[in-house]
Amino acid sequence: MKTGQELYNEHFERLKKAISMEKTDRVPINLNADAFCVKAAGGKLSDLVTDMEYGNDLLLQGMKSFGDIDCTLGYGCFPQTKGAFFLSNIKLPGRELSDNMLWQIDEVGFMTENDYDTIINKGWNNFYMDFFKNRLGDPLSIMGRIMELTPKIAKKYKDAGIVAIIGNAMAGAPYETLIAGRSIRKFVRDLRKIPDKLKAVMDVMAEEGYESLRNAIHADRPLAVFSGGARMAGDFISEKTFEEFVWPYYKKSIEIAVEEGAYVYLHSDLCWDRFINYLLELPKGKCIFHPDSTTDIFKAGEMLKGHMCIMGDVSPSLLTLATPDEVYDYSKKLIDKFAPQGFIMAAGCCIPPNAKIENVKAMIAAALESSSDS
Repeated sequence: MKTGQELYNEHFERLKKAISMEKTDRVPINLNADAFCVKAAGGKLSDLVTDMEYGNDLLLQGMKSFGDIDCTLGYGCFPQTKGAFFLSNIKLPGRELSDNMLWQIDEVGFMTENDYDTIINKGWNNFYMDFFKNRLGDPLSIMGRIMELTPKIAKKYKDAGIVAIIGNAMAGAPYETLIAGRSIRKFVRDLRKIPDKLKAVMDVMAEEGYESLRNAIHADRPLAVFSGGARMAGDFISEKTFEEFVWPYYKKSIEIAVEEGAYVYLHSDLCWDRFINYLLELPKGKCIFHPDSTTDIFKAGEMLKGHMCIMGDVSPSLLTLATPDEVYDYSKKLIDKFAPQGFIMAAGCCIPPNAKIENVKAMIAAALESSSDS
């Protein structure tokens, strides 16, 4: 029997090969399934809130129950912090919500138009910390406890041979943060009314963000940097707006991450069909494209063939409503199409907490049965 370290090394090398679009012995498996795994272990989602160490032990227990899993997105799940990127409060199970209800970002748009001037004059980080303390009840005050727990949690995953794809570093575009903090309606109005001021704000945010990105990579040395994108694609944005207010910042942050020695994990929610061609400008063999089942993964994969690893894309609807045979067949279709060009088996976005256990097992089985000849 292999030791945890041997399994970790095997999974790590398999994952790196897939990202680099090299031949692997089998398709690696990513289980991005925090809430699902807690419930699979017999816990409640509120356990992640009321006792973070116990809740995360349940999460890992649930993940290990599915066998030879190569990786997960990151080590540990801390729902209390999930509103931070969106400048929003969050409703939590066991607090505002019932014990088994999934956490919900409470996006109401606390940012004002005057805040743009504050960011331009005083800087983004200064504004950011003040915003959390004085408008959101300081949700980051829990970070001390999280930083204390994270090394313990990470060791447990590594001892189980499970690799974290990302660490603490994040790349992306200021657009995503501002549209959430300001609210969609107000931000879209700002784009039309005060575009020059928005560009000035984004320039300040980006420059500070690039420095923070470099520092986080140096401190953490993650396999990959997280880069999320939802409202900067799909039905929220025109190509003209994307080219002016998103792409320059998004591209540069990803190039910086690669320059610093990290891969980049592109968590691409909503429909990216109109913007896939832009991804060909990103460094070859350095990124993972992970859509959420809204993008046409087969068209995207054809465009990105030979340029970028594909992750996904077994949809939440399949995992909750389909039969195991249907999930297995779709998973095999993904493997047959993408394994030769670099592929990681995963759900679209993440596995929902109400997914059927037998369906998740079917997805995993398809990957475990794959081989280098797929």
